[in-house]
Amino acid sequence: MAVTETKHIKGILKHLILDSKGFTPEHAAEGLRSILRGEASGAQIGGFLTALRLRGMERDPNMVASLAAESYRHALRPSLETSDKSREQFGMVVDIVGTGGDGWNTFNISTTSALVAAAAGLQ
Repeated sequence: MAVTETKHIKGILKHLILDSKGFTPEHAAEGLRSILRGEASGAQIGGFLTALRLRGMERDPNMVASLAAESYRHALRPSLETSDKSREQFGMVVDIVGTGGDGWNTFNISTTSALVAAAAGLQ
């Protein structure tokens, strides 16, 4: 099944479930693209993610790279310009993502990562 035949999330899901061996990284990216455009219901999003996991797609580096690249294409890029500094003057920018705690008293790696990055000289 060609990517053009499965453009909508319904077709992507059908392909993933019924023909996972023919499911390519391009199909996965198109599924994620459909989700990120708001074209998928909550049930379809859950089905897509569950089917990816059940089919073992997370073990395929090309599949993971394709999904990561698609996520990156849709990422919001913050404006770093200030009244006295351009984006280029900021140099390397690092984002340590985390919620700040999960309520289970587990170790918070995000906070530690930010401290290590700052100790290494990142601002």
